[in-house]
Amino acid sequence: MRKKGFLYCLLVFAFLNTHGQTKNRPFIWVDADDHHIILNKIETKAWAKSSYEEVKQRVDSTLVFYQENRDKFLRNLTLDWSQAKTNSIPPLTYTTTGKKGKHENLDNASDEEMANFYKLSDYLQSAKEAGFLCYLTNDETYAQYATDILYTAVMGIVQLQPSDWRPRGGWLCPDDILRESRLIGEKYPIVYDFVAPFIAKGGKPYDVARQSDVDFPMAKAQEVFRTYARLVVDNGMINSNHPVLESNCLVYNALALEDIQERNMYLEYYLTKNTSNQDALAKVAEFYKNEGDIWPESSQYTNDVAERSTKLMYVLTKYDPSLQLGRTYPNIPWAIQRLDYLVNPNGELILWGDGHRKYKTPYDAYELAYKLGKIDSVPKLEKQFSNLLGSAMAKGEYQREGLEALMWYHDDFEQKETTIELPRTDEQPHAGIFLQRNLSSTGNPDDGLMCFVGGASMVHGHASGMYMELYGEGRVMGVDNGRGKYAQNIHENYSRIFAAHNTVIVNGASQGEGEWVNLGMDTVTLECMEPMPKQKAVSPNYSFTTTNFYDGGGTKAEAEQQRTMALVRTSPTTGYYLDVFRSKSKLPIEYHDYLYHNLGESLTFLNEDLVLNLDANRFMANANAEWRRNRKYRNPGWHFFKDVETSERYSEDVELLFKAERFKDKNRYMKVFMPGFEGRTYTKVMAPKTFEAPEPYDKLPTPTLVVRQQGEAHTKPFVGVYEPFAESANNGSVLSVEKLEQNGLFQGVKVTSKIDYKILVQYHLMPFENGTLSLREHAIEFQGHFAIITFDGNNVLKDIYIGNGKRLKIKSFLVESKTDRFNKVYIDFNTETPIVEGDFNIGKIKQER
Repeated sequence: MRKKGFLYCLLVFAFLNTHGQTKNRPFIWVDADDHHIILNKIETKAWAKSSYEEVKQRVDSTLVFYQENRDKFLRNLTLDWSQAKTNSIPPLTYTTTGKKGKHENLDNASDEEMANFYKLSDYLQSAKEAGFLCYLTNDETYAQYATDILYTAVMGIVQLQPSDWRPRGGWLCPDDILRESRLIGEKYPIVYDFVAPFIAKGGKPYDVARQSDVDFPMAKAQEVFRTYARLVVDNGMINSNHPVLESNCLVYNALALEDIQERNMYLEYYLTKNTSNQDALAKVAEFYKNEGDIWPESSQYTNDVAERSTKLMYVLTKYDPSLQLGRTYPNIPWAIQRLDYLVNPNGELILWGDGHRKYKTPYDAYELAYKLGKIDSVPKLEKQFSNLLGSAMAKGEYQREGLEALMWYHDDFEQKETTIELPRTDEQPHAGIFLQRNLSSTGNPDDGLMCFVGGASMVHGHASGMYMELYGEGRVMGVDNGRGKYAQNIHENYSRIFAAHNTVIVNGASQGEGEWVNLGMDTVTLECMEPMPKQKAVSPNYSFTTTNFYDGGGTKAEAEQQRTMALVRTSPTTGYYLDVFRSKSKLPIEYHDYLYHNLGESLTFLNEDLVLNLDANRFMANANAEWRRNRKYRNPGWHFFKDVETSERYSEDVELLFKAERFKDKNRYMKVFMPGFEGRTYTKVMAPKTFEAPEPYDKLPTPTLVVRQQGEAHTKPFVGVYEPFAESANNGSVLSVEKLEQNGLFQGVKVTSKIDYKILVQYHLMPFENGTLSLREHAIEFQGHFAIITFDGNNVLKDIYIGNGKRLKIKSFLVESKTDRFNKVYIDFNTETPIVEGDFNIGKIKQER
């Protein structure tokens, strides 16, 4: 607390003492010193000339209509002429959802309701660009055009009454300061900053009501800037991304204020001073304690917070170098690159919460992170982002363009190609995510493998339970539903609750509770993992995670869960996943449903004796339960399932196949092997379409498997071996999966594959509760948590992998940890001298050949 207080005083003292005098406008985005630099870029850099001409052409094309009929052009600026008074510009038209008596933000407003809002935004955007052109060329035609728009917009909005509704009351949008601040509120001050010199030397705006030039109403313009700054401070919503999304509006309007003390007061609210409705930068920075930390929401908000904060840190440090915001908060710009590492082999993001799968590296933000490092003398930032930008330029992945590039990006970088080395494993703690990847030696993303387990509560998070995704053949095949438009029935009652995820639903009652919009749940935690996140793997082919989760939402689930996922590569082009999900409720009568969604058009059970019957009412118990937006839901959401078909109880092993044969490039398949248990039934359904899916599966329902275990699923866990493959439904390499049992308890699986016409037999050893497992086959004994032993078709030992264990005996061959703790080891027998990695004592090898 003492350190934070010192930082607060230091920042405020430096700021107030530096800015006791007036600065010449413009100075928010650019100042007089930037003028010759920009002109030089236009003359010497093709990209800068192109960007300049693009801005000029865009403004000039609108300027034509303005010059043809100045009066008509300005009258069209979303003014409510039904309220016009003599010689007075009428107010702007309010933008609302049209729902009387209800506070309703604009997330789902109709196109008609948003038309005037977007029109005003376009006018102000054009004025902003015209202001820049005036600054650059000294052509007062642009200044007059921008001033006329600004004047009309100022006179129109000052007649409206700002909302006092908290947490989201606006001005033009009485129920949505969040949207208004981003698209309207932050543009007024930038236009003013550019045209202020024109106004100062006598430039007059045109008044469409009086049809004459008038003095610019400086007091009213200042009222606009003051009001927008105050609305952000007073009417925002804290402990989310909202304060950062609104921060441009706060900072730019503060900088537009001419009263120095008032300007500094509002800038303090951005820098250090929190309110009950606005979080300051110092509070935001608390989430970035270490390099690599990111904002704790879903992906698009995660990067947006870092990017927006970096931009304002640059603008304010440029305005007042003594702030040294890059040096004070270097982990914020450092976070911008983090999503580059949370990707599947095809470059698509992993999915959590309301996030998106598509991802475009934010090179514009890289530029500002670099500049912030340079002006604040943070060599690590400067070097990292100059290297990343130089590499992207060398590869042709990034070329500068646009207004901000024209204003701010100057430096040349060494254009040397580099590659991002994706680690075998990674984590994202705030989302409870632990991922495994195994890129192929072929270099083809289609041959890469990747999976993750995750789940946590956060703003824009989902009540997902402990869920997973699976990647194969160049696509995420085992998919999370993602999300569509907010506030819709499917979003509220399916996409962001349990049934939309590859998870386990307990007693039909798993749900979120409390925290953000009543979707709170525990965070998935790590039991053990090999390799640990970002660490070196002992094996080139194997990895695993074991995670824990407590399903405690409401009062009817009350289940402790554990999930072990292993990634197994069997050749440069083949591999599979092992998923073992244990779940046990505290309640006396229990049942558990395991859900798996896969892209495709069909799901087929390959067991001829497993008969499915229509079961339309199976998941409909809560279909008409109470729903209150952002508060109460129709949990667990599976009433959206269609074409429900269920088996009688079936205890045999099951094989099933998902077909995805409508991709443009190739057919894809996911084959699933599930060892049988007593008390088990199998259901196939068509779930809603998957958002973020590739064509055509973004418009088709998603075939989904639901497996129910009557009674506990702890000693009778859900076990699945998943193999993705392509081209033909017969191309799978896994031949069979057999359950390994001891004393009636599940202890692992034996997987037999055929790789390049050769048999591969792999024993996945998972002793119950980390005990000791004994198998007659090969006289195997294992004490530990997880291991894989691989033989060829002639029973010759190929390799041993202990991901977490203490002792393994195979006939007379012994591997034993050097300490009392569980450890990891990999032994490859494919060479003359076996390769051994790990902290184990290795006994004498007696191998029959």
